[in-house]
Amino acid sequence: MPNRHDIHVLNALIGATLDSAERLERVSQDSDNPDHGSLFRSLAAERRDMAKVLSDTVRSLGGQPHDGGSILAKAQQAVMDVGHALMPVEAGVVGVADRGEAALDRRFEAAIKDDRLAATTRETLRRAHAAIHRETRDVHDLRTSLESRRDAGSGLYPQ
Repeated sequence: MPNRHDIHVLNALIGATLDSAERLERVSQDSDNPDHGSLFRSLAAERRDMAKVLSDTVRSLGGQPHDGGSILAKAQQAVMDVGHALMPVEAGVVGVADRGEAALDRRFEAAIKDDRLAATTRETLRRAHAAIHRETRDVHDLRTSLESRRDAGSGLYPQ
């Protein structure tokens, strides 16, 4: 008998992970810095691989994996497009990735705390979360660095 709760949690995370991959791919295209673009393309590929692992887990539990992003992600993409049109600054582009990855990190953290999950599902989520958490920190550090350079060059700080 399929473990419906685990399948439901995994499918929600698959959707969020695919949303992340789409967002990161878009950020890679919007980035003015080739190194940043490469980083975000790499992260997008990792998110797709992660979604595949989660999908395989759903299948092993007897369920049908979610195969696309959410409607919410499409709405967030539209907001991102407007924001980039109004302020196409590299720190803003990286900020979109930072906020999205932080939200994904929190979703995985919450799921891991679900005491109704089977131990094997929780362990799968812990491994995925470890990678997400590390990469989220890297994206956040990049954003902080870009914002501090922008602020330092604004003329508000004495030289």
